Amino acid sequence: MKRPHGAEGRLLRVALNQLSRIQQGAPGTHPLGYLPSYPDLSDCESTYVGADPNAKPSHRIVWREHAPQRPGEPVTREVIALGERANGQAYYMAGQRLGRPVGFTLAELAAQREPIASPSRPGRRLIGSFDTPSKNEPDLQFE
Repeated sequence: MKRPHGAEGRLLRVALNQLSRIQQGAPGTHPLGYLPSYPDLSDCESTYVGADPNAKPSHRIVWREHAPQRPGEPVTREVIALGERANGQAYYMAGQRLGRPVGFTLAELAAQREPIASPSRPGRRLIGSFDTPSKNEPDLQFE
């Protein structure tokens, strides 16, 4: 919607206000932890937002902090997802955007070796051919 009104407009204003507060260093509603039924977002925080101040917030903002790369640089905050609280939608969206599958801890993901494609695999493919390999092309082989 170009100019949301009603509940959508209020939700937009509240979300923008919360994003500004996150940018300015305000703490999140709570740090996230690992739950096996969700992607591991234990390095992230959550902030609740909702259009109705008298009701349970309907949405979550998932974000994380990054330490400075060099001394003297500021801490940065990265917003990963803004989604509905219902059924953990914001958490699944954040996990997908971070490339984290459900049921793996960050330590388990870090311990996995990067897959290395076999050198026998051709380096180029035609556009649109990523879904189905050609008959003379071997499947990926990992070491």
